[in-house]
Amino acid sequence: MFEIGNILTLADDNEYSVVDQFNDSGINYVYLVDINNTANIIYGKLENDEIVEISDAEELEKVIKLVYEHTHKN
Repeated sequence: MFEIGNILTLADDNEYSVVDQFNDSGINYVYLVDINNTANIIYGKLENDEIVEISDAEELEKVIKLVYEHTHKN
């Protein structure tokens, strides 16, 4: 699993920082931000050791809410 703060180079050759990572119901999710273009973000899940960008609207809404709760729990 990735650690928060790790830098990853994805298939698009962009470098992303791991802003958040967590497990929900056995699925490992990541929230990534492009370090050179912070408007470029990815909500993804780990499948077969690869990050797959979430495209399903319902799953994306769920994950965005979970990321918010996870990053604002103080």
